[in-house]
Amino acid sequence: MNKAVEFLLHEHEHMQKVLSAFRKQLDTFEAAGDPDYEILSESLAYCRDYLEQWHHPREDVMLEILQKRDPDKAAPLVELEEQHKELARMTLRVVSVFRDVSERGAIHVREDLVTTGGDLVSAYRNHIRWEETHFFPAVEEAFTPADWEELDQRLKPAPDPLDRASLHSDYRNLLAAITG
Repeated sequence: MNKAVEFLLHEHEHMQKVLSAFRKQLDTFEAAGDPDYEILSESLAYCRDYLEQWHHPREDVMLEILQKRDPDKAAPLVELEEQHKELARMTLRVVSVFRDVSERGAIHVREDLVTTGGDLVSAYRNHIRWEETHFFPAVEEAFTPADWEELDQRLKPAPDPLDRASLHSDYRNLLAAITG
C-alpha cells in the first residue's frame, strides 16, 4: 500500500474515533443529560478545519490525477467531490445548530442538533466506507510511480492535529475522549 493511502487511512481511523466521541455526546444530549460541549465543539472544528481544509483536498487531487491517468476508472468515482461538498454543507449546518444551543441556550433546537449531528455522523461513516471500498483501491490499481510523485509534489500532508506529536491545543479535550 502506498504511504499516501496509508496516511489517509490513518486519518480515517481518527475520524471514526472522533465520530464515536461526537455520537456519544449527542446520545447524552438526547437523553437530556449534560454533554461535554468541548468535545462537541472540537469534533465539529476538526471536521470543518482539518478534514475540509487538508484531508478532502488531498483526496480531490488524487481523483484529478486518476482522471488524467484512467478516465474510465475515474468516471464512477467523480461523486467523491460531491460527497466532500455535501459533508462540508452538513458540517456547517450542524455548527450553526450547535452555536444556537451552546451560545444562546436554544433548548428548543436540542432535537435538531441530535438529528443533524446524527445525520452528519452517518454521512461521514458512509463516506469513509465508500472511499475505502471504491476510491482507494482504484487509485492504488491505476496510479504509476509518476502519479504518486505528482501527488507528493502537489500536496504536502499537514500533520493530523490529533496525532500526539502534532497536538494542537484546540483539540486537547477531543484527544482525551478518543484515547481515554
